[in-house]
Amino acid sequence: MNFAPHEFDREWRYQDPLATEQVFKEYETLLKVHDDTTLLPQLFTQLARCRSLLRDKDGSEFYLSTAYSLIEVLDVHKQIVPRIRYQLEKGRLLNALNLEDRGEGNFLTAWNDAIANHCDFFAIDAAHMLGIIKNGDESLEWNFKAMKHAEQSQDMKAKSWLGALYNNIGWTLHGLKRYDEALQCFLNDEVWYRERHRHEEALIAHWSMAKMLRLLERPDEALRELYVIAEERKERNLPNDGYLSEEIAECLLAKGQVDHSAPFFASAYEILSEDEWLMQHEQARMERLKLLGNVRTP
Repeated sequence: MNFAPHEFDREWRYQDPLATEQVFKEYETLLKVHDDTTLLPQLFTQLARCRSLLRDKDGSEFYLSTAYSLIEVLDVHKQIVPRIRYQLEKGRLLNALNLEDRGEGNFLTAWNDAIANHCDFFAIDAAHMLGIIKNGDESLEWNFKAMKHAEQSQDMKAKSWLGALYNNIGWTLHGLKRYDEALQCFLNDEVWYRERHRHEEALIAHWSMAKMLRLLERPDEALRELYVIAEERKERNLPNDGYLSEEIAECLLAKGQVDHSAPFFASAYEILSEDEWLMQHEQARMERLKLLGNVRTP
């Protein structure tokens, strides 16, 4: 354990929910005897989240049931935060498995309870989840609610949502083909991450901005930005990025430079074909990379 018991949330590694679950379990014994009786049910909601990220319905429901039982015996005023977190994780499970209303009812309950009790961080979490499960203008409305709440909050933890929210809003605007507005969002996103010295996230925002430039039929500008990204990745000793190669290839193709684009399409295919999710869910895209890169496979 790297943190004090009440700081267990800082152990989250969202890319590795199984390892996170194992670390969280080490906190269980300590939190059973902790003075703050709200912490143990909160821990179980996060164990449930580990399982939902692993698409394990039974495991997640077991942890949620345990959390609910612990919440029920708390004094009413102590139930507020654990209940909000319970609703968030119940909703995330339904969304992950695409069940019922994808958690809309749970997220709305979490939003209303968090707003009523001035729990800014969890209110923003609920709004951002509603932005994820909704489409088009409804998605944008919830994302803007979350952003405005984060920007106006005095809670620094609540403000930590802003980087993710600028990104989400940018991609929602992209889905609506409002590329100019999306471009501005990604510019804001890069600035936000740069100010916090989170350079890898800043590079992702920069890449997103370049993609919007291409979609705005400004491939020369997009290419300049992409080459800047490539140089910075090299300086920071970051691995080759398939998405970067793909976007450079798309820009070269948009400029009519078919022969020059082929090696970048090939590089993109070589790297991205290692991603099982892409190979399963983005088959047409991967076949296109393969074809335009003149990739020959056995």
